[in-house]
Amino acid sequence: MQPSCWTRWSVYEYMKHRFVRTGRVPDEAELLAELSNIDRSELSEGMAEFRLILGDWPIAGGDRSCSAR
Repeated sequence: MQPSCWTRWSVYEYMKHRFVRTGRVPDEAELLAELSNIDRSELSEGMAEFRLILGDWPIAGGDRSCSAR
């Protein structure tokens, strides 16, 4: 199996663009479908980086609304 060209930054950028366009954070299944053959550690690191940057922003469909801030 060839090494994947996808990195944690690929994950972060995909998540960022998806969130900006739709207001929704992609789940792991979507990321795996879009970034085929990604190493699981790169996937986890990219998701963690996105969550760190996103911070306390309310997420569509999440458990916090704008009024809860």
